[in-house]
Amino acid sequence: MQHRGEIVAETVAKSGVKLSQLHRALGISRPTLYRRFEDPNLDFDFIKRVGQLIYHDFAQDFRELAAPGPTLVAEPAASYQLDSLDDCKNKLLHVYSLYTELQEKYNALLSERAQ
Repeated sequence: MQHRGEIVAETVAKSGVKLSQLHRALGISRPTLYRRFEDPNLDFDFIKRVGQLIYHDFAQDFRELAAPGPTLVAEPAASYQLDSLDDCKNKLLHVYSLYTELQEKYNALLSERAQ
């Protein structure tokens, strides 16, 4: 049986994130954080929150957190048709704007993580 609290505590220690930063970000006191680390059945929602704050995917440590496999689609998706060349251009521009927005968010996260 895995001791969830110990695994989370070890991972936090390896992450380099300071406990003072972590307990403040979680909105709990430092003693409460230590008590959580002592809990062998630490709540998975808490584990996920810690993982987000230290940039660690605890699904590697706890298979219960792993995303389920792909869902099979019973029927094929309807074919996608465009009415005109302008319609195609507009849809491509929309997808490109979504891509650039996502890329900007990704770059912001990378620079935030580097600090």
